Amino acid sequence: MMLKAKGEEPKCLRDGKAFHRRVQADWMEKAQGDVQTEPAISMPGKKPGRMDVFVSEEGSEVRAIVEIKHSDWDKMKPDAVRRNVKRQARQIWRYIELQESVDGICPGIVFPKRPSDPKRMKQIEALFEEEGIPVVWEDESIVARKAR
Repeated sequence: MMLKAKGEEPKCLRDGKAFHRRVQADWMEKAQGDVQTEPAISMPGKKPGRMDVFVSEEGSEVRAIVEIKHSDWDKMKPDAVRRNVKRQARQIWRYIELQESVDGICPGIVFPKRPSDPKRMKQIEALFEEEGIPVVWEDESIVARKAR
């Protein structure tokens, strides 16, 4: 077991932050429109929040709100999976509801890797789909996703 130095963040937190920065940089480089990372938002009765990625385009009603999570679905107990999906979906929908209009908003959530159990992956995707939120697994290509 490796001990961490005093004040050093746990590896899972460091890995999560690195993933977060990498996905944001990818959106900044490749997405079209006005891409903002970490725009501050005011939530009535709550402390201010930040959206991970917000994309808009002048003259268009279409906007994207993308949440980036480093959840390790393999380490979660089965009952924690549903709870975590619902919590993450509520967070995204709070951001959406704060917009002037919810028409044309495309939500999404990005995870670094698929769970090793295909049943669990399908469960997670189905739970997010019930909430109207597509899931992207960074370790899965578009071709592989279409194939399944």
